[in-house]
Amino acid sequence: MQTDQEELLISAIRAGNKRVFEYFFNAEYSNVKYFVCHYVKDYHSAEDITQETFLALWKRRELLDSNLNIKSYLFTIARNKALNYLRDRASKVTDEFDKIELRLSIDSLSGDYIISKIDSMDMERTIEATFSNLPEKIRETFILSRKHGFTYEEISAKLGISVKVVEHNISAALKIFRKNMRGFMK
Repeated sequence: MQTDQEELLISAIRAGNKRVFEYFFNAEYSNVKYFVCHYVKDYHSAEDITQETFLALWKRRELLDSNLNIKSYLFTIARNKALNYLRDRASKVTDEFDKIELRLSIDSLSGDYIISKIDSMDMERTIEATFSNLPEKIRETFILSRKHGFTYEEISAKLGISVKVVEHNISAALKIFRKNMRGFMK
C-alpha cells in the first residue's frame, strides 16, 4: 500500500516528468551510492553503478506499477547491477585474496539478507501507510490500545464510547492491517 505522495511520484515518473525524476534522483542518489559502495568498495565504480541504476529506472519508467515501492525497486536494481559488476570483476582478478574478498561481497549481496532488508523496507512502508490511512477514530482507539496499553474499559472511559465500539474499532484496525499485509505473509 502506497501513500498518496508515493503514488503521485510513481505516476509522474511513469509519465516521463523529468523534474519529478530529478527530484527523486537528488533525494536518493547518495543512499544508493552508499549502498553500492559498501559492496563494490570502489567510489568511482559505485558512482557509475548508481548512475546506471537511475538510468535503468528511467528507461523502465513506463512499466512502473502504482503499487510498487519505488525505493525498494531502485535498491533491487542497484543490487543487481552491483552483483553483475562484482561477478565481472571476479572473472578478471588473479590475486587469491582479491578473489576471496569479491566472493564474500557477491555472497553477501546475493544472499537472503539483502532481499529480506528490501522486503522489510516494503513492509515498513505498508505498515506506515496503513496506519496513516486508518479512519481517525479507529486509529485513535488502536493507538491507545497497542501503543499505550490501555484496556478496552479505559479506552471506553477516555473516549466516551462503549466497550463494544472499542472492540469494533480494534477489530476493524486489525482486519485492515491483515488485508494490507497479505502480500508479506507467505
